[in-house]
Amino acid sequence: MKQLFVPIIALVLFSCSSDNIKDGINKAGNVAGQTAGEFIEGASKGVVKAFDVKVNLTEELKSKGLAFGKTYITSDSLGTDNLLMVYVIFNKDYSDTLKAKVFDDKQLEMGRIAVPVNGKKDEAKFVEFHFDKRTNIDSKNVLTVE
Repeated sequence: MKQLFVPIIALVLFSCSSDNIKDGINKAGNVAGQTAGEFIEGASKGVVKAFDVKVNLTEELKSKGLAFGKTYITSDSLGTDNLLMVYVIFNKDYSDTLKAKVFDDKQLEMGRIAVPVNGKKDEAKFVEFHFDKRTNIDSKNVLTVE
């Protein structure tokens, strides 16, 4: 059986031109690359969506002219998700302290940090709330800034 198999393979390979083989390999590689790229893009969007956190801004701060743009959670040098980054928009001059709190899925407080913030009307900037290293913020947590 092996003796018959080898000549058949050789015949198939020699009957195809090297250009056809190369084109076939290129097409297969292209499809594989596109599939892998789409998978990676979809997976990364899923991760970002899973960690997309909602930060509640109190009505009092809204009345003082503050608004939030993008918010996200990131890690400090220890690798825990304990940094809350908030893009703060100043619709009025503001100079005071902002206090961020994190609550778990049972509404128990698990982190609190106060940060002095200053901004002039029509300015905007990221404000970093660096919680204790034991505070690991995830998608089920509720965050408030007051």
